[in-house]
Amino acid sequence: MGEARRRKEKLSDWPKSDRFDGEVELYTLAPDPSINGARINDLTGEDILPPHVNMILRVFRAVAGEREFSVGFCVGDGEAFTPIGLAVIERLSIAKPNAVLHIAPIRHEDIAWDIVLNHLRTFMGDVLVFAFSDSDVYDAGIGPLHYSKCVKQYDHEGNFLGRLNSAQRKEIRAQKAAILRRPAPPKFYPTTGFEQEDAPWIFRICTPAGKFLRTAVWNGRRSYAHEFPPEALNWVGGDRIAVVQVDSPVGVNCRSSLQLTHRLATDFDGVIHWARDTETFESILRSFIRLDLEAESPPDLPGDYSPEVVILAANSDELSG
Repeated sequence: MGEARRRKEKLSDWPKSDRFDGEVELYTLAPDPSINGARINDLTGEDILPPHVNMILRVFRAVAGEREFSVGFCVGDGEAFTPIGLAVIERLSIAKPNAVLHIAPIRHEDIAWDIVLNHLRTFMGDVLVFAFSDSDVYDAGIGPLHYSKCVKQYDHEGNFLGRLNSAQRKEIRAQKAAILRRPAPPKFYPTTGFEQEDAPWIFRICTPAGKFLRTAVWNGRRSYAHEFPPEALNWVGGDRIAVVQVDSPVGVNCRSSLQLTHRLATDFDGVIHWARDTETFESILRSFIRLDLEAESPPDLPGDYSPEVVILAANSDELSG
């Protein structure tokens, strides 16, 4: 068997159990009468809505193969949200009480749908919230839900909602383009009372030498002020893990996170790119998505898992040359 064929077969076989490529089913959660204008006014501390008004929320029970979780879509920056975003989180907390809230912030239109679909196919937690930075990014991430063959939407009674055809999508785009005046950006409000985590980004990589490993991207934010979460080591697995602190956006001076991962794969079984701030995090994420790398779920690991961990700087002597 030739080497190219052997690598291709290995790539197709590993790890099938951690990847779901079928249709993701989204079942709309039934409205809850306790989430009304009065409740939103309580959450924001402002008289925004009439007390008895009810809201239509994009909240679902997601089924991806054998996995099931709750998911919501709203506008926010990942830490604060619009009033509707607070309502989305409130409804999800009713569906999954005391569950950890995983947040996936999305700020770029060109990769919004990639982030949504990859998370829907790989998410391993109980509650996932997509937080879009503004209405344009929201539309870019939400729109394909209504026509993509990768997703099926159902109402809260279990009826399939169908998919938009090309003519309907064209009409919607024309209506949006005809809007001359746009509303002011919505005000964001902090959410409280929820245990919150960033939803992890994990990719599967095959090096030129034929080695397979997972690499993850974590948004440290604010000059590494956020303590590195120990559970992040479980994202990639392996006996020896490299945690690389990345100080500035990739692509500068031909710097590539993929090339760095390939180099580290010689000595490590998994690589975590720890971004100093959100801009750097997004630059790494966008580069991996544009390379069409497959997103992965965390591996199944034993309870006594304790890897060797080496923390490096992306421009350190260990990585130079």
